[in-house]
Amino acid sequence: MLKKNLDTFNSIFNKLGKEHAILTAGNKTTGFNCLTVSWGGIGTLWGKNVCFVFVRKSRYTHQFIESTDSLTLSFLPHTFQEQVDKIIGKTTGKGIDKVSLANLHYTYDPDYDGAYIAEAYQVLKMKKINTLELDKLPPNIKEEYYINQDYHTMVICEIKQYLEKEDK
Repeated sequence: MLKKNLDTFNSIFNKLGKEHAILTAGNKTTGFNCLTVSWGGIGTLWGKNVCFVFVRKSRYTHQFIESTDSLTLSFLPHTFQEQVDKIIGKTTGKGIDKVSLANLHYTYDPDYDGAYIAEAYQVLKMKKINTLELDKLPPNIKEEYYINQDYHTMVICEIKQYLEKEDK
């Protein structure tokens, strides 16, 4: 007999929406930039394990997403909530090192040519497969979310590796 387990069910859908997820894009040549993400999901597409996230074209990190295939998604403990919300989530990163400003650190992976947030307890190392511009939307969605026509790009990535902080 099957039983309802809403905790597990909800945790899958709340991973991106409720936890502090930081998307980092870039490589050794372009440098790195990151931003918080809360729209997206994890699933299977084209025979691959994928993660998809949504990033507005106006965000500085968007140019890093366009120029590289290396992306990571870092999940941070709630103890970092304040600096993640105030600095990573609200600062562009253009002309400043917002990761250092938030008292966080990048870990560079030379085999992957990508970086993730060292303080994360879970990380998805990903390779960008495709991007889709979300500009053909129903009028009610445009009116509610895109009054200034600052549309999101859907970024579809293959999950290449899952990292988890070891218990000490």
